[in-house]
Amino acid sequence: MKIIAYFLPQFHEVEENNKWWGKGFTEWTNIKNAKKLYKTHNQPKVPLNNNYYNLLDKNTVKWQTKLANEYGIDGFCYYHYWFGGRKILEKPAENLLKWKDINQSFCFCWANHSWKKTWNGTNEILIEQTYGDINEWEAHFQYLLPFFKDERYIKINNKPVFMIFLTKAVKSKEERMNYFDRRCKENGFNGIYIIESLTSIKEKSCLKISEAVVLREPDVTRNSQNIFIKLLHQLKRKFKRNYLYFPSRYDSISFYKKSLECLKKFKSEKNIFIGTFTEWDSTPRHGRRGYIIEHKNKNPFKDYLDFQFKIAKNKKIEYIFINAWNEWAEGMYLEPDEHNKYYYLETIKEVKKKWKNSL
Repeated sequence: MKIIAYFLPQFHEVEENNKWWGKGFTEWTNIKNAKKLYKTHNQPKVPLNNNYYNLLDKNTVKWQTKLANEYGIDGFCYYHYWFGGRKILEKPAENLLKWKDINQSFCFCWANHSWKKTWNGTNEILIEQTYGDINEWEAHFQYLLPFFKDERYIKINNKPVFMIFLTKAVKSKEERMNYFDRRCKENGFNGIYIIESLTSIKEKSCLKISEAVVLREPDVTRNSQNIFIKLLHQLKRKFKRNYLYFPSRYDSISFYKKSLECLKKFKSEKNIFIGTFTEWDSTPRHGRRGYIIEHKNKNPFKDYLDFQFKIAKNKKIEYIFINAWNEWAEGMYLEPDEHNKYYYLETIKEVKKKWKNSL
C-alpha cells in the first residue's frame, strides 16, 4: 500500500496573487494573519523552526523530498492548474522536472474548478475555467507529456496517473480523455490512468475511461451530515456580516468514525482508492466563515489511519491519498509544526511498518 500526499504549489509569489491580495502575498500570509477565535483554538499555526519556506528554492524541495522519503510518503500529487491554456502556480512542478537529481515521485491532480474570491465572502470570479476544442486538448497534452515521460512520474501499468478534481465539470470529457489516452499510447505508454475525485459516497464515476475513484476527505464525510447541520450551514451562508458568523466545530473522533463508515458503505465498479486527512481548520482563509475539525483530547489519527490500512488490506486497495502535505491554511499538513512536531509523519511511518510486517 502506498501513500500519496496532495501537494499545494502556492508558497511562492505570483503576479496574480500580488494583484488580487497585495504585493508579496503567498499562502504564508494567511497563516501568519490567522486569529484565535476561542480560548482553545490552535491558531496561528507555526511551522517548526519558523520554516516559512519558498517553493522556488531548490533547498526547500530537497528538504521536503528527504522528509517524505524518510517517513514513508510514496509521492506527491501536485495540484495542476490549467484554464484553457492559461497556467498558474506551475513553477514548482516545472522546477522539479528540471531538477533530475531530486528523487521525488509525483503525479498531477487537475484542479479544474474556477477560482473565486470567496475568502472575503464574495463570489467574484478570478480565473474562470474554460474548455476548448481539440487544439486546446493537444496543447494541454503537450504540456503534460514531458512530466509523463519523467521516470519519477507515478504510473500504474505503464499509464501516467492523472486525477481529475471535478470530472462532471469537464466539457467533452469522454472525448478529451479518450484523446489523452490515444496520445499517451502514441508516445509509448499503455494509455492514461484516470482517477476521479469524489466528494460524496452517493457520487458516481461519470467517465467511462477512468480506472479508479478516490474518496476525497474530509469532503465526503462532511457531505454525509444530517439535514439539520446542512440547513444550519446554508443559513450561515446568508449572513452578510462576518461578525454574525461562528465557525462550525467538529470533534475529530466522531468525524473519523463517520469517515470510516462512509468508506465501508461506498461501492464502485472502478478501483477504489482511500482518501484520508489529518485535521482541518479553514479559518486562516475564511475567518469565522470557516470550519474546524479538532482534536479535543488525545489525537486519534493513528487509530483512524490504522483502520484504513486494515480496510485497504482486506479490499486489496493499493493507494491511500492523504490530504495533505502542505495545506496549511486548511489545517491539513504533514510538515512539522511547533504544536504537533513530527507526530503525523511518525504515525504514518509506524502504521506503514506495522502493516508491512503483517504481510
